[in-house]
Amino acid sequence: MSEYTGRHRPPTRAERRAQQRRSRLPKTFGPAYALPTAAAATLVLTAAGATAAQSSPFTSAASHAQAAFTPAGAETPSAAEMLSDPDVVESARAESATTTDETDGLAQRRQAASTSVAQDQGRTQERQRVARDKARKQLAADRAEAKKRAARERAAQSTSGSTTTASGSGATASGDASSVGAQGWVKPLDNAVFTSPFGHRWGRLHAGQDYAAAVGTPLKAMSSGEVIGAGPMDGYGIYIDIKYWDGTVSRYGHLSSVSASVGQQVAPGDTVALSGNTGRSTGPHLHMEIHPGGGEPIDPAAWLAERGIS
Repeated sequence: MSEYTGRHRPPTRAERRAQQRRSRLPKTFGPAYALPTAAAATLVLTAAGATAAQSSPFTSAASHAQAAFTPAGAETPSAAEMLSDPDVVESARAESATTTDETDGLAQRRQAASTSVAQDQGRTQERQRVARDKARKQLAADRAEAKKRAARERAAQSTSGSTTTASGSGATASGDASSVGAQGWVKPLDNAVFTSPFGHRWGRLHAGQDYAAAVGTPLKAMSSGEVIGAGPMDGYGIYIDIKYWDGTVSRYGHLSSVSASVGQQVAPGDTVALSGNTGRSTGPHLHMEIHPGGGEPIDPAAWLAERGIS
């Protein structure tokens, strides 16, 4: 008996059993399991398809359209027959056009409403801006008026009879100033001696009145006002200009010195300068001019008389 054990040797029983085990399918793929599972899946898919078909808008619309055009008791036409019917097609087109028009109209109305709202908001914002500008302007005007009122009150509270020491002279202002208010009037100097009137002389205008006064005589503001000019000037020598509360400007000339600075507020009777003999002068005196509203000079005599200054 041959002992050949090559590749064509018949398999033994153990080898056949091992080969059968390797080629055997799992139990879950056997007929007992596979057939019921496939049947269940088929039922699920069939039910889902029927539900989707019933809920489809196309199916529903077709059903409604078919019912609408089919008389009661008549045989229901097929979908192909309905689509080939010109009346049905025309009705569908008209309904589609109506729906499109309604959609377009709704969009236009929405656009118009949005535009109207935007315009209303713009107008409201413009009114608010104008109101804010008006309020700011009114506030600025109120503040300016408050400053002016405070300045007037400070001038009114100034002691009209307070004494002011003249620089280097020890002289004081007193007398008439103690009996007038902030808008009262006093003489420019005490014990004035009138020496020269307003008018033309030697071919030129003498634009004021002259009062003899020794050098260093205190000269007073005639009412409440502000110093608007001071210093040397050709012909006048040293001068000082005061603008009073009524707009009148007085000018004192030929001074020896000034004791008030430009921009300073003065009250009636405050010493503002000392008389002297500077400029084109023939002797110590006060040259006083009156300029109503800051304009051309006038004869001081009538102006002084109207204010009770003699």
